[in-house]
Amino acid sequence: MFRWNRTRWFWAGAIGLGVLPVLAIFALAVFLFCNAAGALVQIGLRELAAAEWSPQQGQYGVVRLLTGTFAVTALALCIAVPVALSAAGYLSLYAGGKVRGTSNAAIGLLGGMPSVVIGLWAMTWIVPILGNSWISASLVLALMIAPTITLLSGAALRLVPADLLEASRALGVGEAIVSRVAFHHARWGILGAVVLGTSRALGEAVAVSMVAGNVVSWPNLTRPIATLTTTLIVELDSAAGLHRDALYLLACTVLIVISALSVFGRAAQRKAGI
Repeated sequence: MFRWNRTRWFWAGAIGLGVLPVLAIFALAVFLFCNAAGALVQIGLRELAAAEWSPQQGQYGVVRLLTGTFAVTALALCIAVPVALSAAGYLSLYAGGKVRGTSNAAIGLLGGMPSVVIGLWAMTWIVPILGNSWISASLVLALMIAPTITLLSGAALRLVPADLLEASRALGVGEAIVSRVAFHHARWGILGAVVLGTSRALGEAVAVSMVAGNVVSWPNLTRPIATLTTTLIVELDSAAGLHRDALYLLACTVLIVISALSVFGRAAQRKAGI
């Protein structure tokens, strides 16, 4: 009887822990949508589609914020993806076991570093040179997402059959062609890695807010810029009423975009067998 009760409680706890993350995400989504509904009704889609975001003057256009968000993320990807894929290709296809293990540990440590630490480093080394600007924010984001893309892409490349690579070498082709064969075989896993890195970039707030300048404007490489997440972190404490509801609406937008990217990224990785 005691063994049966212990087994029952074990499975009940296991199922509960498995369901808890789903319930937490659902509760978070309901909370955000309920708080954002008032802003959506009072402001209206036409005003939200405007460019100006100035709550003090009753303007809640999100176009510049969306443009700034995607501009910072796009430039960060342009910087991080070539570096990350080069590192993943070398570590997975050519590096020895000790080099690969040490490098992956270091990359994992960098990927898990708190964003505020990276932000402080950027304020010391990047901002004095480039100022609070779009390019500074993108460099910080590139540093934060490159480890994720490197590790996940490396996992996809290590699944490439060794026989396929040896067969390519047996044909007498160069290592550049062998690498192309490996990357083509691992393309779905690499795509998933890039998409998941993009979702992290879109959701990052602390480090970006420390270097971006947080000025709502059209993107310019050398001028301050604001994103959806930096606006949330800067304005939420002092917001009230419709302004606060509008910020919850921004949070809903971020949640929807990141959720869609995460689902797509995980689907691509499952297709790659990761």
